Amino acid sequence: MSSLTLLHLTFVGPGKPPATVEFGPHLTVIYGASDTGKSFIVEAIDYMLGASSLKKIQEADGYTRILLGLRLADGRTVTLSRASDGNKVDVHSGDLRALTSAAPEKTLNVKHNSKSENNLSRYLLKLIRADGRNLLKNQRGELVSLSFRHLAHLCVISETQMAAPRSPVLTSGQKTNLTAEKSVFKYLLTGEDEPERPKGASNIEKKVGKGKIDLLDQLITDTRDSLTFKVNETELREQLVLLETALASKSAAIGELITDRSVLLERTRALEVQITDNRVRAGEVQTLLARFLLLRQQYESDLARLQMVAEVGNLLGYFRSGTCVFCGAAPEHQKAGHHLHEATQLQAAVTAETRKTTELHTDLLTTIQDLEGQLNSLGHAHAAFQAQTEALRRSLAVLDERLTPLNDDNQELLATRSRIQTDLAVHAQIRRLEDLKTSLSSTPEDRPPARLEGIPAANLVEFERMLQEMLQSWKVPGDNRVIYDQKTAEITVDGRSRNSRGKGMRSIIHAAFSATLALYTTARDLPHPGFVVLDSPVLTYREPHEEDVQLTHNVVEHFYRGLLNGFPTQTIVVENGDPPRDLGSYATVYAFSTERSNRAGFFPA
Repeated sequence: MSSLTLLHLTFVGPGKPPATVEFGPHLTVIYGASDTGKSFIVEAIDYMLGASSLKKIQEADGYTRILLGLRLADGRTVTLSRASDGNKVDVHSGDLRALTSAAPEKTLNVKHNSKSENNLSRYLLKLIRADGRNLLKNQRGELVSLSFRHLAHLCVISETQMAAPRSPVLTSGQKTNLTAEKSVFKYLLTGEDEPERPKGASNIEKKVGKGKIDLLDQLITDTRDSLTFKVNETELREQLVLLETALASKSAAIGELITDRSVLLERTRALEVQITDNRVRAGEVQTLLARFLLLRQQYESDLARLQMVAEVGNLLGYFRSGTCVFCGAAPEHQKAGHHLHEATQLQAAVTAETRKTTELHTDLLTTIQDLEGQLNSLGHAHAAFQAQTEALRRSLAVLDERLTPLNDDNQELLATRSRIQTDLAVHAQIRRLEDLKTSLSSTPEDRPPARLEGIPAANLVEFERMLQEMLQSWKVPGDNRVIYDQKTAEITVDGRSRNSRGKGMRSIIHAAFSATLALYTTARDLPHPGFVVLDSPVLTYREPHEEDVQLTHNVVEHFYRGLLNGFPTQTIVVENGDPPRDLGSYATVYAFSTERSNRAGFFPA
């Protein structure tokens, strides 16, 4: 058996004396005056088991952590630690009853998450071998993972829940949770969770489906309106074949002309290259010719100067006696033939320079004549190139005149083909929309909804029998024949539904239901938290026709005796009224603010 045992509930805080209550392994009774923290203990236990919040009370001011000690099925002890307003739970190994700075074994999120193991719900479910189970969430067949909160609602019963008119199975009172809560009860009685099943359509899904069909109708209409050709798809395909044939013929003719045109263009480009080369060469020749003409002028100027030197020699005094015009020597110092020798040398130099310059001038004239011939040839070649280019341009113009109508026809054919292909794509889209509409229309509007499979008769009859025996052992008046309605989850006792009874009978039946459920699962080793916490199960009960009697001691006494004698599950009872006086010898009993009490309440005064 994988059950949990509550060891203690302790509030601790810096500078505050611990507020604690220990729970016995079998029966623990906490009773006494109102406003002493009895119901707060029940709420705190529920909070430590994953409830989202804990109400604030003045007595708890200054207490920062809540500790809940647990003994596991294998005998180990752990302590859950949680702040009074926290969403994390620390798990410490051992029995912890004071503030500690030691690191916890693990820290868990409070909120259940089936996709993560790092939460309190799955941690506790693993301890009782109930992790990974599925419940039926609704009639559409959707599943929801079992949370420890589903089980906590059936074993930690608050005073409000105890006397509420709704069934003990329907713990939340929310209509949306009805299917899941009945599925929890079935799981506890059978140990079998819900398998995957076909999902039914909800009203919203039905409306959405109809809306989808209407939307598809509108889309189909709008798509048809976008067609260019008002013919069917078959005719469009025939037109497309004819167009492809015409395009092939036009393309062949255009291809031949384009080939001819390409040849002409290639020749034109070649001529343009030749014209460019011709123009460059002509420029180079013109540049050389201009430079050589300048050099010719220089040579002719040099020759003129040499001639002038020869002609004016006498003016320089080449043959006159007296001071030498070459060296400045006086006659008396001149050697014989001195003047004649210097004049002869000058004449020879002039003659030699004249001859050399004349030869260079002659060669230059030959070169200039050759360059002028090249320039003339380049001019004739340029004129020929221009004539050829003009002829090619005229041929290209003729080809373009032939190509233009062919291109226009071809473009029109291509545009028509594009429109036909677009319309064919639109027709394909219309087919897809109509197929989708057909698939939606063929889906049954009212698929059979998923339903919670009934609890096997053998299991249900056995539970009803055990619940009847529980009520009888508590001496509740009547035969206490019990019937559980699987459709409404209502419990009927002796032909009267629980919700039609007064608060007293509703509380007694609810307490018996919770105790029987624990007894049933324990006897069959089925998953159950392993403890039951009951708040005010017999406070409001009165015997029939004895309204002046505040409390029926017969039922109350047998209620406690039944939970004490042979009841295998740990039970914690919170009440205002006194339990039997000798109960303290066999159970753990706390009296708050009564004649026999030794403490004012849960929190130190």
